[in-house]
Amino acid sequence: RFHAMWLRDACRDPAHVSAAAGERILTATPVVAGCPGSLGAKSVGVESDGRLRIQWDDVVSQDSTFDAEFLRTYANVVAQPINGSAEVKAPAPPAAEECRVDTEWLQPYSGYPGVRAPSPGSMRLWTGADDLSWRHFSYQDISDNHVNLEMLQCLVRDGVVVVNDMPDVSDASALLQFTDDHVGSLQKDPAREEANWKITKKEGAQSISYNKDARLNNHTDQSIPSHGAVGLLLAIHYIDGHGHNTLVDGIAAGEALRRRDPEAFRLLTTYACDAERDYIASRVDAEQNHTNSLLISTKYPILQTDADDALWRVQYNEVFRTPSTLPYDVFMKWYEAYLKYVEMLHSPEFERTVEMKAGRLLLMQNWRVLHGRAGKQSASRTLVGGTITRENFYSKACQLISRVHGVEPYRVHVQHA
Repeated sequence: RFHAMWLRDACRDPAHVSAAAGERILTATPVVAGCPGSLGAKSVGVESDGRLRIQWDDVVSQDSTFDAEFLRTYANVVAQPINGSAEVKAPAPPAAEECRVDTEWLQPYSGYPGVRAPSPGSMRLWTGADDLSWRHFSYQDISDNHVNLEMLQCLVRDGVVVVNDMPDVSDASALLQFTDDHVGSLQKDPAREEANWKITKKEGAQSISYNKDARLNNHTDQSIPSHGAVGLLLAIHYIDGHGHNTLVDGIAAGEALRRRDPEAFRLLTTYACDAERDYIASRVDAEQNHTNSLLISTKYPILQTDADDALWRVQYNEVFRTPSTLPYDVFMKWYEAYLKYVEMLHSPEFERTVEMKAGRLLLMQNWRVLHGRAGKQSASRTLVGGTITRENFYSKACQLISRVHGVEPYRVHVQHA
């Protein structure tokens, strides 16, 4: 049993939602049309195509039509069992029962209130010492929707995937095309015209990012986000030369810290780390034209947990830390915990080195995996990259689920709500 007003308000047939614009037709909404709160159905019938048609008993509403799939999808969430008993278990929604499509792997990235971290069983945590191998995909193969969807699932499971045989280009065009088509478009940086960054060798570089032979500590990108939200994914494409990047599973290290020193874990999840970034000054060595001044300060715990105390985000970059504002009686305790975790991030136990070369793209879950630079890099080493928001990733994944399994995105959204 649905509320009559819910049905009237939720109707998405062509008389109520513009297919071309993807928007509700304002004059057809109950609030603008002036539907009475006592609205009821004057008649209900089933059309020849199986759609339910409702004629309303007021004078301002057009008829509403619904397909059975739409109503079954929402029934378990908003409707009442027909006998009125709250104890009666309604059948599972068809998205799970009929299609048997797994979307639980995507739920942590829905952005809905109360969302929880990925379950331990949905992630394959790794260290520097184990033999877990990241998946490698060919650029050409990812044009297949099934392979594309598999790549995204592997990415959130392992935190890293590698794409080989990227097009031979001298700019960011292949990166932009790849992310647009297969992952989600790059996050636009308000301090420059391009969405992507570009890093090349510069003699006498002031920024550690452009000093190719210096060790770059492991960090998450956009630890100080210019958009208020840290990019979920990070893509790095080598377009020339070769080098070595270090990678660390920050969740694996964080869980190890929780087991070994619960108090240190509590301190790093409770108290914030002060940081600041000048988006113009930090790119003093870049070839790109950075024109818009942007100075951002943040305060986030390095380790972040959900409401159930499950660890699901690491946010850390040493070069942007500023003087701590923690109280006197807290600072040294926090600092000792901080040192312990940072030492773990740079220890052989947790750190891995991956060889990168022209034509290879590294895709990382930026809330989980930290990256850095180690060893000698070639003089011609040139890489382009950027971050991808949670919203863009989630949207692309829903599109692919629809293409591969025929499950409309709204059915995924209802399961995740």
